[in-house]
Amino acid sequence: MSNENQNSEQKPELYPKNGEITFIMPSTNAIGALKNADTNRKLTVSYQKKEEWIAEQGKPVECFFLGFKEATDGKGNTYFLAKLHDGAKAFVAGQTVLVQALMNTQIGQGVRITCTGSTKTTGGNDIPLFDVDELNINLFDNAD
Repeated sequence: MSNENQNSEQKPELYPKNGEITFIMPSTNAIGALKNADTNRKLTVSYQKKEEWIAEQGKPVECFFLGFKEATDGKGNTYFLAKLHDGAKAFVAGQTVLVQALMNTQIGQGVRITCTGSTKTTGGNDIPLFDVDELNINLFDNAD
């Protein structure tokens, strides 16, 4: 096959050429519908801080466990964040007690997390304590 045929059969690039960008323009009806659309679900992932857990002490949170994210702190130490979704929002949590409780949990497993209180370290930092229960639901078993 000649180079000319190969070039003509290449897929179009999605990158701007010579500074040009192509847009697919929505209709006025679509824009009007967009302005009046209700929010479906939040796609932004947030970090659930220890203060937030402690403030909600005793209130259970039902969510799906979606695995772990490996992270590195400023000193180069590795730690893990639990990835969770409560049906309304996705969030991560890095509290050691919670992460350890979820270590042997299957991905997709429904869990109920309840902050039961907190304890203080010798340095005076609050460490939240948790009860974590598996629920009889797994995201991947109920995909229909």
